[in-house]
Amino acid sequence: MAIGVGGSTPEAELAAMSSMRCNAQAIGAGERRARLARACALMREQGLPALWLDVSTSLTYFTGIRLNRSERLHGAVLLADGELVYVSPAFEVEKLRTMLTIDGPVAAWEEHEDPIALLVETLAARGITGGPLALDEATPFVTVDRLRRIGPAFDLVSAGPITTACRLHKSPAELALMQTAMSITLAAQQAAARILREGITTTEVQHFLVAAHQHLGAEGPPAFNIVLFGEATAYPHGVPYPQTLKPGDMVLVDVGAPVDGYVSDLTRTYVFGEPTARQRVWGRVPSRGVAGR
Repeated sequence: MAIGVGGSTPEAELAAMSSMRCNAQAIGAGERRARLARACALMREQGLPALWLDVSTSLTYFTGIRLNRSERLHGAVLLADGELVYVSPAFEVEKLRTMLTIDGPVAAWEEHEDPIALLVETLAARGITGGPLALDEATPFVTVDRLRRIGPAFDLVSAGPITTACRLHKSPAELALMQTAMSITLAAQQAAARILREGITTTEVQHFLVAAHQHLGAEGPPAFNIVLFGEATAYPHGVPYPQTLKPGDMVLVDVGAPVDGYVSDLTRTYVFGEPTARQRVWGRVPSRGVAGR
């Protein structure tokens, strides 16, 4: 048996785990304000009076708000002068206010109203009636198309030069969160290898990985959780049926979980039992683990 594979139980592994979250602190309002200030400085340099943040990782990066995308317009407008205006369905406003770490007015729209018209009116009330308008790269086409129709005076451009320039350089706090996310998943991967036994199913290992990430301090269950045995490991994005572990099987585990929005992504592949000559040759090829965003 390969070193570190088998010999333990899920119960023993979970009992030995403790949270790793003390290794990193959540991103605070002060850092988010600094991010917004950096974005505004870039906007002024590039002559962009306003930037629309749709429901996306960029919205979370700058404001801390995490929303689920739906058919309803939801997001925020960042003005080059630093003002942040949230746009929300009226029935979501109270929930939105509980999420705010960066203050700003909320422009609300009722179900019978046109949210794109409200967005255009919100900009007009601040003296922006045309010219360049930067759009979050994640903005849906339906929003872009409607903006073209209602606000033809706007020159719609990608916000990528702003958002990417800000997000590309990670702060010490971000790096600590990314490292913690990866450390949590590495520990979960190692524990998952130790619980393997002949007859265990991929479903059992997946359930263990969910519990392990929670015990180790991830903020939620794995964002993805792929466990494959034997022939199925040739299909690295998974197959829709469980497998049962047999001696000599290849094992592939691809899993990651969030820590304050930073998601780990770590894949490990190894042999359960004694590897064949062919597997030993394959095992000399380096494998890679990919860090979270």
